[in-house]
Amino acid sequence: MKPGTTGSATQVRARLRVRGLIGDLIAGAVSTLVMLCYAMSLGTLVFSADLARYAELGVPTALVSCVVTALVIALTSSMRMNIGGPDSNATAFLAGVAAGVASSVRADGGSPQTILLTVLIAIALCSIVTGVILYAIGSSKRSRSLQFLPYPVVGGFLAGTGYLLIAGAFRVLTGEAPHWRTLFALLTQLHWLAWTPAVVVGALLTTLSRAWNHAAVLPLTLAFGIALFYFLLYAADLSVDDARHMGLLLPHVPLRPIHVPELPALHLPSSLAHSHVDWPAIGAHLPETLVVTSVAAITILMNSTAMGAATGEDVDLNREMRAAGLANIASGMLGGMVGYQSFNRSLLNVRAGATSRMAGVFASLACLILLAVSPDLVALFPVPVLVGLQLFLGLRLLIQWLVTAYSKLNWHEYLLIPVILGMVAVYGVVTGVVAGVIAACVMFALLYGRASCVRLEFDASTRTSNVERSIEQTQRLRELGTQVCGTCLQGFLFFGTVNSILQRMRERLSAHRPAPVRFVVLDFAATTGMDASVSVGFVKLRHMCAGIDADLVLTALPARSRDLLAKTGTLSLRIHEFATLDAGLEWVEDRLLAADSHALPVSEENFYAMLAVHFTPHALDMLMACLEVCDIGMGQPLFLRGEPGDAMYFVERGRVTVSLPLVGGGSVRLRSFGAGTIVGEMAVYSQKPRSANVHAEGPARVRRLSLAALRALEQDDAVTAQQFHRFVVKVMASRLAVADEALRADH
Repeated sequence: MKPGTTGSATQVRARLRVRGLIGDLIAGAVSTLVMLCYAMSLGTLVFSADLARYAELGVPTALVSCVVTALVIALTSSMRMNIGGPDSNATAFLAGVAAGVASSVRADGGSPQTILLTVLIAIALCSIVTGVILYAIGSSKRSRSLQFLPYPVVGGFLAGTGYLLIAGAFRVLTGEAPHWRTLFALLTQLHWLAWTPAVVVGALLTTLSRAWNHAAVLPLTLAFGIALFYFLLYAADLSVDDARHMGLLLPHVPLRPIHVPELPALHLPSSLAHSHVDWPAIGAHLPETLVVTSVAAITILMNSTAMGAATGEDVDLNREMRAAGLANIASGMLGGMVGYQSFNRSLLNVRAGATSRMAGVFASLACLILLAVSPDLVALFPVPVLVGLQLFLGLRLLIQWLVTAYSKLNWHEYLLIPVILGMVAVYGVVTGVVAGVIAACVMFALLYGRASCVRLEFDASTRTSNVERSIEQTQRLRELGTQVCGTCLQGFLFFGTVNSILQRMRERLSAHRPAPVRFVVLDFAATTGMDASVSVGFVKLRHMCAGIDADLVLTALPARSRDLLAKTGTLSLRIHEFATLDAGLEWVEDRLLAADSHALPVSEENFYAMLAVHFTPHALDMLMACLEVCDIGMGQPLFLRGEPGDAMYFVERGRVTVSLPLVGGGSVRLRSFGAGTIVGEMAVYSQKPRSANVHAEGPARVRRLSLAALRALEQDDAVTAQQFHRFVVKVMASRLAVADEALRADH
């Protein structure tokens, strides 16, 4: 190591830490101002309509949520730059809860003090209930079930967020929501000092963020916007009080004791002790509280997913739900309103240069300290500058998802984005997202229904069981192969795919074949499930098979799919079911050979006759003299893995199974050998230990040819030995031919 290398590395790390800390402080300062704006706007939103006279109480309620939620989210979120606080989605429903509770208390004859106290308690309880439910969802790890949102839905949500940012900026400037009929009139009546700094800041941020992608762009632009505003204010010969009267500066935050007209001083402990809270009214509106919780959960899902996509960080939804749950419980205990992770504020935090959780912690504490030490300083921040910031963020999202995304998505996926954007603009975020999810599901069903659920098509000549048969039986099965119509299915089977399966089976069954189809085999090993409509399709398929006198065979049905078919009565319609495709094909092959007129009856088959076609009479007699007859019972081993390869065996009757022992103590069946086949020859020819176990499936008779007897035959009767080796080559060639056909069918 060169001298000074360690010191240089330490200095670099120190500079990076200092740079990161400065970025966190700048981002925290920007987030503090934005949090104050949200607290003032959303706090007054809760106390609207009939509660407008108590609007001053809304700001402290929202401020508690801002400070507590931002602090808890910053410390516990799975994403380092997350900023939390009250959100317009849940606040809109919370305002309805507050209005409903107030109306119920008023109908019960409650006093103004009881109305206000009950509303405040209802808001706090709504936060606590929401926090408990969100924490329970995260702790039970159920959040991942909500995570599978289509990418275009996330894009539509972000585009809708961009529209809401621009609409919010318009509302801040004019005091009214944007409408096409009144838009031009409102803009013409707007004072030039209100929109000039906003347009300059928005345009400058948009230009600089593209030309100079640096964390200093945002704070420098905001500082320039503030200076520009006060310069224009001086040029217009207006005072700070005039600007405040015109709504161009942030309002003072009421931190002193609040005296609301018509109400004496509120003392919560004594009021609760004297039952000044209308608990039945709160209980009557509990369902509305659960609606707020549902909206919060959906918004957390959308915001967290969108934030992960924007920053590239991994999102742990369960952790996000737990973080939001803890934040709301703490906020509710202190009288705050519902809050959670905010995409807009978190994205702004990243754009401002945040690198760690310190930005969120600083924003929370700075918000509290700034209001406590110098609330007048906050009140000097120009509203048009914040409006310009909103315009920048909104336009950025709209351009990204309406313009840039057009070249990256298919047309049917892109179409969802403007549809969701329109729904969000007209009916709100929750309705827009729900409509987008429904549209995405319908589109997925249509597109997936067109995708093939057929993984493989086969017959008995291209796909066989793991039972090795004699050369003659193998050749006969190849000739009878067209009597089997097999299909391996894949994916999830539903109403969109069952019709394509039926259509394809109808085409195959009606195609010209040398012999009629006797067996229709469907394998479900590669399927993930099915819906109830598939059972109707299989009933039709069973009737189709009955029309041509064919048996329907189902193999490897997943447990849930089997239960579904059993409940609908489909499996009781003379349908043959097997645990594996191998077992089903073995049954089909046995039935084909049993009904084959060219095959000898089992009673007439014998070992000598099976080998006679491959040997001359003299050679067969010489070979039979070398073979040792062995009768083995069911389950009895013929040889075990690791034993020396000192003999090979001809199967005369019954079957033996080759199995591979597993580490856990079980075994897996590799292949079965029937009458007229050879087993154990590989170890004899390779002179290596046995690679698998061989057991009898049932009572069986084999004939043993030892290695010593084979060598003696090679020396004493070279012609017989030559015919024997040729027979072994034929057996191996037959195996390779079967394997080649299976490989060709797979491709």
